[in-house]
Amino acid sequence: MALTSGTSQGDAARAALQDDDSWLAPAHMPGEVLRTLHKAVLRKQLAPEDAEAAADTVTALAIEYVLPDALLLRTAWAWRHNISIYDGLYVAVAAEHSATVITVDSRLASATDQLDIPVAITLLRDPQT
Repeated sequence: MALTSGTSQGDAARAALQDDDSWLAPAHMPGEVLRTLHKAVLRKQLAPEDAEAAADTVTALAIEYVLPDALLLRTAWAWRHNISIYDGLYVAVAAEHSATVITVDSRLASATDQLDIPVAITLLRDPQT
């Protein structure tokens, strides 16, 4: 949702996306994003035309989607008490590929620190909060 936000956090998310042309994500990412956009429209948190534009952007992104293998799944499962399975897959992909996780979720950043997961985290903060 940060990408659709008109806040400085949204600006930072869009800048991060534009500053790097080498993106990785677990293969479930596009479906997860589209589901989130749909729920935001239903909850009246996002205008339908903004969701449509975001969906167009997501489907056009040049992202290398990483299929889950036994290692990624077992790794995400091992972290399940501290990190959701979905988030764990993002972190596991980043760790496996020496990539940085870019997130607005401070709890995710804290959990990776607590678990000593060898992954870089860029936490996008909204200076307004």
